[in-house]
Amino acid sequence: MPDFVPHASGSLRRTALGDVVGRADRHHTHAWLGLPYAQPPVGALRWKAPRAPQPWSGVRQALACGAPALQLGGLTLELPPKQWGQPAGSEDCLTLNVFAPEMTAEEAQAAALPVMFWIHGGANTAGTAATYTTLRNLAGQDRVVVVSANYRLGILGWFSLDELAQDDDTPADRSGNFGTLDLVAALQWVGRHITAFGGDPGNVTVFGESAGGLNTYTLLASPLAKGLFHRAILQSPLTASYTMEQARNYADDEAVPGHALSSRELLCAWLQRDGRAADRAAAKSLVASMPPASIAAYVRSLPPAALLAPITPGALSFYDAPCVLQDGHVLPAMPLPQVFTDRRRYNAVPVIIGTNRDEYKLFMSNNPDYVRMLFGSIPLMRNRARYQRHAAYMSALWQASGALEPASAMVASGHPDVWVYRFDWDEQPAVPFIAPRVLLGAAHVLDVAFVFRDLDGEFDPFRSFTAANLLGRKEVSDAMAGYWTHFARHGQPGRGPGGTLPDWWRWSADAAQPRLMLFDTSAGGGTRMVAHENSLATLKAALAQDPALRGKPRERCELYGRMFLWSIFGSREAPQALAAYAQAHGYTGRTDQLRPSYWP
Repeated sequence: MPDFVPHASGSLRRTALGDVVGRADRHHTHAWLGLPYAQPPVGALRWKAPRAPQPWSGVRQALACGAPALQLGGLTLELPPKQWGQPAGSEDCLTLNVFAPEMTAEEAQAAALPVMFWIHGGANTAGTAATYTTLRNLAGQDRVVVVSANYRLGILGWFSLDELAQDDDTPADRSGNFGTLDLVAALQWVGRHITAFGGDPGNVTVFGESAGGLNTYTLLASPLAKGLFHRAILQSPLTASYTMEQARNYADDEAVPGHALSSRELLCAWLQRDGRAADRAAAKSLVASMPPASIAAYVRSLPPAALLAPITPGALSFYDAPCVLQDGHVLPAMPLPQVFTDRRRYNAVPVIIGTNRDEYKLFMSNNPDYVRMLFGSIPLMRNRARYQRHAAYMSALWQASGALEPASAMVASGHPDVWVYRFDWDEQPAVPFIAPRVLLGAAHVLDVAFVFRDLDGEFDPFRSFTAANLLGRKEVSDAMAGYWTHFARHGQPGRGPGGTLPDWWRWSADAAQPRLMLFDTSAGGGTRMVAHENSLATLKAALAQDPALRGKPRERCELYGRMFLWSIFGSREAPQALAAYAQAHGYTGRTDQLRPSYWP
């Protein structure tokens, strides 16, 4: 082994792109970090489908993760507060990481281990694969090969502007779904090169959390991903997608209004920022007069910081932009949930789908509508009962729209291999004033450490893990990681790798039978199958009849608006629906004042 990698003995791997060495990691694993799976999408390749990576000469040292995708920095990059909301990362971001059990190159060639391909979350506008190096625990303790990838985010990952089209463009180049195409390219890399690292290209499980779960849905829906993976696990997924008109049109177009951050609106904002137009009206006139080639040259010449300048981020430096586009090539030209109603339209591999019981509390815990900050940093609930009530409705909405309704649609379409779960662990330590078990509970992203067998607290964003709750954490982690890796190996979760866990039944149309796996400690009832019913329709009925809201028509209507008009989880009903709802439930105030001023 060359002297310049003394701690990675036996990590030399020969791929079709060139030789590479990695580093030694915990649990007797090797890690190869920052491997390019496509050419840098910069210059003329900005807003183009990813191009095949270039081979290298010599031995590549894959010892550090690649740069995060360009984004507005925040907690997801572990940046100090003074850098939040500032441009961070790089457009040159298309790299991946491989974690595998320690073995020789010869052993790797013959190993044929299951491959698990992780997609990070972050609202498709933030985050990086570098956060999740604890994936190595699965490689070392469960003998699987794990891959994690960066992909283009936000307006670099999903962007459709007619004037960018060129004569030699492929349909993928014109799709606007560049972040989705990056993940397809990373899976193609896995298919071509993972054997050298000990993985079986014929047994690939895609899994992701939050936006990573949404992107897993897109891979299930994309005909371009067919055959590149063989199972899928979706943790806390979303199902939001956008029409091409929403992605392209001006926000005030009469026929079909575009999104507030559509390509046309961004183009106007960039021209105003550069001083080429005095206001939006002047920018629209200028755009109408510019030749398409001039527009394309202009937007591709903008520096990265200028691209992000018009965007005001929300909580966690996320922002709302059209991501996941119904283009008709990369993804079907229909809302994403509708894809799963017809088995012929999606890649019907075995799937596990689930959510956390208190998903939405993460986004409420720093929301001034619900908390006030003591000394600027200690969140105190303004009204505990209201906090719990809204958290329950919004988290149930996430479960219904993100997991249960897609699962039911798949089963109704004839797909038999669907399993559903809920994560309920909430044994945080008691903290004076804050009450983490109430403030956060089984919050969004808390499940990740359990799936990754992270008992040391390497990934502990809420400081939830202590010696006192270690045994319970291990119990839940052993169950989740056990089912996940058994599923990756065999295509069904069954009773886990040792056959000692509860038998995980498939999701069914019969709500009266146990059909949902609930993950909790023995103190909370243990990991077990339960009967469970939830849907958008049952949530609407529950909200209309909730006795806790009797005499509170304003709060009832506010919740209805949060759930079904303004939320990315609901059905995005028309504004007039709220007026009709208010009239039916006795609210006589102005409905336009119900929309919250702070929205994550």
